[in-house]
Amino acid sequence: MNTRYMTINITESQFVKLKSLINNLHSFFLTIDGNKPETKLYWSGSKSDFVELAYGLLETNSFNNGDIEIQEAIGYLCQMLSFPVANCYDVFRAIRRRTDSRTLFLDEIKTKLNKRMDDMDNGIFKKKRK
Repeated sequence: MNTRYMTINITESQFVKLKSLINNLHSFFLTIDGNKPETKLYWSGSKSDFVELAYGLLETNSFNNGDIEIQEAIGYLCQMLSFPVANCYDVFRAIRRRTDSRTLFLDEIKTKLNKRMDDMDNGIFKKKRK
């Protein structure tokens, strides 16, 4: 028997989790040296901002009408935005322990988006980013 190659049987769910893990590890090792990823779109915010946004999107059923686990959603976002997050649960626990606002990033998004719309209503337009 050739032991160099082995066949294992796994369920589709196990395959999805394994694929997500491999992609997260791949992203992690690509960005471990601190260089920015070679993709056009990458996450440049903090890990807590990333996880806060992901949980917010999940809680509003923005992904698959809410039929997705947070780890799977974060895995896809990590892959898409070239930003590895090893354990989203630990980050979320830290977010929950905040004493002031527990949604600092979402609050900032709301404030800045409202300011941009108010500025546009008043004829103030920002230059396009390069």
